[in-house]
Amino acid sequence: MSFIPGDHGNGLTRPHVAYAIDKRCGNAVHRNLLRRRLRAIVADVARDLHPGAYLVRTEPAAQELSFQDLASIVAPTVVAAGTKGSQL
Repeated sequence: MSFIPGDHGNGLTRPHVAYAIDKRCGNAVHRNLLRRRLRAIVADVARDLHPGAYLVRTEPAAQELSFQDLASIVAPTVVAAGTKGSQL
């Protein structure tokens, strides 16, 4: 998880989220499923995100997690990254 805070110089006035899904996470079908799950999780916490650029990266083990387990890891991490303005 990486975060670049928005400020007056970079024009980031709202949260922008990108997803980096490694090819080791499976074929295109598995990677797209994981990306859709991540988007749904981030959409649930979008109101809590600070303006800036977020990059959500995955490890191959992420494909084996249930949606609830993935959400319990990703949601607080995304929110914390924006709060701390750091890389987690």
